[in-house]
Amino acid sequence: MDDTPLRYEGIGTVTPEADKIQFSRQIWQAASEHAHRCLVRREFCPEQSRIENLRCVHLVDETVRIYGKQFWCFEAIGIDPVGRRHVLYGVLEFSIQYGLLEAAQTAMFEDSDHREKFLQQETRPAGKLVYHYPSTRFWVYSAWCSISVLTAVWATLLANYLYK
Repeated sequence: MDDTPLRYEGIGTVTPEADKIQFSRQIWQAASEHAHRCLVRREFCPEQSRIENLRCVHLVDETVRIYGKQFWCFEAIGIDPVGRRHVLYGVLEFSIQYGLLEAAQTAMFEDSDHREKFLQQETRPAGKLVYHYPSTRFWVYSAWCSISVLTAVWATLLANYLYK
């Protein structure tokens, strides 16, 4: 199959150079609405709280084989029911499936370092698959050897029993 990026009207070509992409008004609006909903879910005042510095920070192309992803970061000023002001750091993850932007997950942190750690975990390339680890290979080979030995013993005992 082909791994060339798919192009959809309004989304553009999704490339790692997130700052060079021109997103459509609908995408900006959707990201902004989801960010605002994060504040409301955390019980901050929807009228007084505000989203600042919304930006796309990580993109993965949608190809014929895999869905795409977009990670958006924002800072927010949240006003709680008592009237206290909170500075929050948010992350929005969107999945791009057949050219449609679907919200996948949201997270808000009170520390920007926690947000960065979260982003690093979510955006780092997948590591080795579990069957590539030496310990997994050892247990798989051990199981196969055990099964082979048990089968050989069983076959020998069956053959001896039938020849008697």
